[in-house]
Formats: sequence, structure tokens, C-alpha cells
Amino acid sequence: MGMKTIEEKCFDLLEKSGINWSVQKESLQSVSGKQTESHGIFRSTDNRWLGTVGNEYEPLQNAELAMILLNAVQDLNIDITRGGSLKGGRKIYLQANLPDETIGNSDLKRWVTSLNSHDGSTSIGFGSSNTVVVCQNTFYKAYGELKRFHHTLTMKAKIELAQEEMRKSIGLDQLLMIDYKRMADLPLKDEAIERVLNKIFKVNKDTPKTDISTKKENKIVDFADALQESINEQGQTIWALFNGVTRFANHISAPKDITKKMNYLMLAGGMQIMNDGFDVLKEYTTEHTAKQIFFETNN
Repeated sequence: MGMKTIEEKCFDLLEKSGINWSVQKESLQSVSGKQTESHGIFRSTDNRWLGTVGNEYEPLQNAELAMILLNAVQDLNIDITRGGSLKGGRKIYLQANLPDETIGNSDLKRWVTSLNSHDGSTSIGFGSSNTVVVCQNTFYKAYGELKRFHHTLTMKAKIELAQEEMRKSIGLDQLLMIDYKRMADLPLKDEAIERVLNKIFKVNKDTPKTDISTKKENKIVDFADALQESINEQGQTIWALFNGVTRFANHISAPKDITKKMNYLMLAGGMQIMNDGFDVLKEYTTEHTAKQIFFETNN
């Protein structure tokens, strides 16, 4: 049996990812039959309404995006291996696997993620996704939307643009790995924990207990448990603290339903918690790494 064509790979990818369907754009009318300037986007498999868009909006079909990305990665030594849908198909994603990395005491699975919306809310965007193997904590970091990806572009131009963005995303993911390694090399201090608690839960050591609701107090206790588990795995490091944040988002605050959980981690509250935690700890790590280099240089 010979190698599969790119069309066959596209079909297999769409089937495996559960996104082998298309969308239709249809004009919307009032109940009395009056024409509007709005259009609805409907999923082909069940006619589910996915969103309302303007007249100029042109949907990018799942199959076209898959073909663009499969062509784009051919010179990058990576492959599009998986994908899925969020919010009933309002958004879909496809992921290219990157080489595994080892951070601290655990291996890390890495992907470049492409995200597209069918509800008109966003343009195509790229980002990093990674999962700590030992605890299955997944973190998604968006790198922004691709405003130039317009439906009037030729297929060749779309592939070139996607390849350019994939290269940028791979470079940004490599910088993310550097941040992780710096976190793994930095000892855990109370100051870092306090910064995270302040950012995520809006509390600090001076916050009166009477100002903390029972619900928030329970969340902080749950976070403390998640942090302790991460310390047991990774040791007393800033990397363990970040793993505490991602563990809390993935395994405690996230919905149990897998579809809702993916949306929570990639687009909603879980993504916000983890990105807030990352931003705080990147800033802390940068400050303290610079201090460490200064003292080593001057002693």
C-alpha cells in the first residue's frame, strides 16, 4: 500500500477529529418575512445554528483549513495529528505535534494549535498547547489572531501565510520552553505564591478573613492541595507552582464533561486562570533570574 495523498490525509484528519462537516451561510429574515442584513451560520450535519454574521463574512470550511495546514507543515518537519470542536462547533481546532520536551521531573507533550471560529467571533489564530505527562495538566497560550487570512486570497497565498504563522508559533513555543526551564531552576518562595494568590483569587496575606467568602476560601484550599501535589512531583520550584496553577484549572475547577472542559481550558475561565498564573510567574522568574545572574557575576 502506497503513501496516502494529502487529500486522503485530510479526510482521515477530519474524521479522527470529529470535524468532517461543513457550514452554510444563510440570510436571516424577521418572523413576518422582512429581509435583514444578517446571516446565520449553520452546521451541515444537524442544521445547528452556530452564530450570526454580517453580509461580508465568508466561512472557512474545516476541510479547507485542514488542507491549508497540511500543506503548510510539509517543509516544517511536523505533522497535523489531531483536532476537535468547541461549543458545539462554534470553534474548531487542529494541532501539529512538536518534539517532546523535559521540564523539571516530567516530560512535556507539545503542539502548535490553530483555532478557527464559525460564529464570527474571531479570525484564525495560532498558539501553543502543552501537557505535562505525569499529571496531564494542559496549558494553552494564544499568540493572537491572523487578521490577514482573508477569503479572497489564493490557496497558495493562504498556505504561505499559514506556514509563516506556524514558523512564528514554533519560535514562540521554544521561548515558552525557555521560560519553563527557568522556572524549574528557580527555588519556590512564599513571595511567588503570594503573587499568584493575589492575581488569581484577589487575596493577599493582609486580606481580612472576613473579606473572603466561604466559596473563595474553599477554592484557595483546593489550590493549596493542588500545589502540594505538584511540589511532591516537581520539588520546591517555581515550575511546581505553575504546575499547581494548571493542576487546579485542569482537575479541580474545570467541568467534568470533556467537551465543556476543553472549552474551559482553551477559551474560558481555565485559560484565564492559567495565563494569569503564567504571566505572574514569568515576571517573577525574569526578576529573580536577573538578580541571580547579577550576584553570580559580582561575586
